[in-house]
Amino acid sequence: MPFVNYELLNQAYPSGRMKENVQLLEDFNSFHCLLEGNSERAYAVNKRVPDLPADFQKWLNVCDGGILFDTAMMTTKSHDTELNLDFYTYSIFYKTELRQFLNLSEDWFVFAVAVHSDVFFFDMAKKDNQVYQWDIEKKSIYAFWSNFEDWLSDQIHEAIGLIADKLIMPVYLKMEGSNNE
Repeated sequence: MPFVNYELLNQAYPSGRMKENVQLLEDFNSFHCLLEGNSERAYAVNKRVPDLPADFQKWLNVCDGGILFDTAMMTTKSHDTELNLDFYTYSIFYKTELRQFLNLSEDWFVFAVAVHSDVFFFDMAKKDNQVYQWDIEKKSIYAFWSNFEDWLSDQIHEAIGLIADKLIMPVYLKMEGSNNE
């Protein structure tokens, strides 16, 4: 599974806010490790959770998760042999024991985990397309975004500030000049 394909991302998002997000991802490419998505992997996720927000479904077709700066986005594959890297999969958050321990509702579809362990999710019971952030320590929702695109934009802009402050370093694998870029 190679790194995210910017040509496909640009085709999927030819204009608007997501086009700007794609450009920023490309500009800061060495600081993240997003993986190329495809329709088969997107279908597998949508089959398990059929009512995911449309903007997230579209994203899955071009990006199969990975490391978004300091946030781990869930993927469909736990290990990439080509990159020799391990990733978090969606199935981690289907384990009853973990959900109970973290006090996560069964209606929540977790798609990302922050560096400080808070989770980002869609509330599938509400079907409101909003992204929520669950504070693991306080066991409460403390942030939300109107949709996935707003969440992604916020994550990218926050990361750019952390990069400027040298709190996020380049991904070593990408700095080696991997053939997968």
